[in-house]
Amino acid sequence: MLELIEKIQGIMSKEEFNEVIEEKIKSASETFTLAIIDIDDFETVNSYYGETVGDKVIQKIASVLKQNLRTNDLVGRYNKDEFHVLFSSTNAETGFIMVEEIRRYFHENTFQLGDKKRDILIKISAGVGNFPRDAKNAVELYRAAGSALFRAKREGKNRVCLAESENMLLKSNYYTKTQLERLGELSKKTDKTEAFLLREALDDLFDKYSK
Repeated sequence: MLELIEKIQGIMSKEEFNEVIEEKIKSASETFTLAIIDIDDFETVNSYYGETVGDKVIQKIASVLKQNLRTNDLVGRYNKDEFHVLFSSTNAETGFIMVEEIRRYFHENTFQLGDKKRDILIKISAGVGNFPRDAKNAVELYRAAGSALFRAKREGKNRVCLAESENMLLKSNYYTKTQLERLGELSKKTDKTEAFLLREALDDLFDKYSK
């Protein structure tokens, strides 16, 4: 059902959305802003009200996003409770304002969802990153917006945060000889630096244990 709703409302799949991001970065013809939007405490909504209401919450957020974005902006679904929004030809500050308006709309209203039409509170948090201000490629852009979302969650949820310039910290670690040899081989095979591969592995680790 949700897949059908997404097609009707023009919600893109993760793969389709990523292709657009890659193409925009490849052409480098415009600045654009990525927002990663996550539903606060979605698992609690599912467990308390039931998955039917949870699906209605997803549909409501998809509808509000589509109704409040411009025709050249795009919306994609990353997983059940996370949406990605691409604001075309938009700087970071304007993207932030647009997402903040949507966050405030949810904060100030309740919604009658499900068969019993009970008033449901919907809260969202979001992180906003911009190309090329915060990133030179897609990986860095997702990392910038994702870090901003993490900060929004850490600071209490129900808020929008802009990507910040992250100062790199030197941290000493110890690896086995075999691990370092395999890392070097992988670096040559992928044309990625060893440091980039380690940062990529950390991001995957955070994704794995934050679900």
